[in-house]
Amino acid sequence: MANSEYEYVKREFEFDRRLPASNWIVVRIDGCHFHRFSKIHAFEKPNDENALRLMNACATSMLEKFPDIVFAYGVSDEYSFVFREETEFYQRRESKILSLCVSYFTSLYGMKWKDFFPNKDLREPPYFDGRVVCYPNMKTIHDYLAWRQVDCHINNHYNTCFWMLVKSGKTEKEAQQTLKGTFSKDKNELLSQQFQVNYEDEPAMFRKGSSVYRDKVETKVKTDDYGNPIKRIRLAITVSNLDIIGPEFWEKHQYILQEGKYRYEYVKKFDDIHRLPCCNWIVVRISACQFDQFSLIHSFDKPNDETALSLMNASASLMMEQFPGIIFGYGFSNEYSFVFQKNTELYQRNERLILSSCSSCFTSFYMMKWKEYFPSKELVQPPKFEAEVLCYPKPKIVCDYLSWRQAECHNRNQYNTCFWMLVKSGEEENKANEILKGTLSKDKNELLFQRFQMNYNNEPAMFRKGSCTYRQKVKVSGDVVRDGWDVAVTHVDMGPDFWRKHMSIFDK
Repeated sequence: MANSEYEYVKREFEFDRRLPASNWIVVRIDGCHFHRFSKIHAFEKPNDENALRLMNACATSMLEKFPDIVFAYGVSDEYSFVFREETEFYQRRESKILSLCVSYFTSLYGMKWKDFFPNKDLREPPYFDGRVVCYPNMKTIHDYLAWRQVDCHINNHYNTCFWMLVKSGKTEKEAQQTLKGTFSKDKNELLSQQFQVNYEDEPAMFRKGSSVYRDKVETKVKTDDYGNPIKRIRLAITVSNLDIIGPEFWEKHQYILQEGKYRYEYVKKFDDIHRLPCCNWIVVRISACQFDQFSLIHSFDKPNDETALSLMNASASLMMEQFPGIIFGYGFSNEYSFVFQKNTELYQRNERLILSSCSSCFTSFYMMKWKEYFPSKELVQPPKFEAEVLCYPKPKIVCDYLSWRQAECHNRNQYNTCFWMLVKSGEEENKANEILKGTLSKDKNELLFQRFQMNYNNEPAMFRKGSCTYRQKVKVSGDVVRDGWDVAVTHVDMGPDFWRKHMSIFDK
């Protein structure tokens, strides 16, 4: 990337947080507003088997995609993924690991929805938040998983009683009052005496949650000269609903984790919360992972696919509707930056929750809008986005950050325009790279004009300048005409003139 006066915003404000070495990494993903989501989609209470199997299918695909995940445990709308102690996944960069896992899980959830709910349309985009926690040894990992399974039992035991009472005619408030202060044995008695239900006969998936791991299985690999099968032990991803609190499971599967003897409650102290500094504008930058491959698979036009860029803009507009604290968005190619107002209290400025929910929500909007923009193209690979969070104390620095991204848009697009014109004219890709090596902006303009009779400045502004997304005042008709706000998408220079005209953006 060419140097520019704006690059100090990266050099001085972007921090590369890496998780400590020799620690096991756990990414815990949790559904956002899933009470409402489950109600809208009419999930069965207290447990919807199809919804749980959908979560398990997503977790299974996570293990297939990311070999460094050695174990996963899920219950309800939550899943925990354990990465091996020595993993160097994304060089242990916290924001990359967290945002990518949450985004990919969200993408899988949307793609697999119809497999489990063939007669239900997604009426609202699902999205998830998440957190990353580090544990120093296998014992604490074991205790962490025991803690989650105990939590599964407590919640499911209560919910089973609660919904039995509600379905029998009690109001939700009356059911809560009936269960207030009860112990496990009291709930078992209630189920047995009032409803003739033995809690232990409930499906294990409801009572114990789901464990996803690679199990040792005997597999036929070939036959010998006499037709006898030759078998080998292989690892295959499996989903089970077993007790992982006691020692039996871990003794049988010592290659995953070793048995721990400590109590599990103390694992919560490792769950450190990073709160972003107050009175700073928060910027969440989201960018697609392996987008060259994704765009190739889906036959995007080169160097720019206008429909794909419009899809990104539509997703950004929905982000501004979902998160009122976003005051500005800027995007180009496969990235989008969202600026939150300086006094936002979204998630109490919890960095991990902001980062994960934004990357997940953007992914979900991208998938929900896909058919609208590509009605003739099937989504054959789940898109996934990574994100990072930045903080800037002054509007000027935020403006300089956005100018830096726009300068990057210009540099990349000018290079890519030249590159793909050369390739389409018959040059090999290596040759095109060689031709452009060391060229300046004016050299590229000359190349386009002399070889292709193209004036770069006549290319669509969306390609050259990127897209700005912000709220602007509009007149709202009704009984009384009043001022309202609408999301606008423009393709303009974000120089001093733009900000003089739109400084009210930072005053909201």
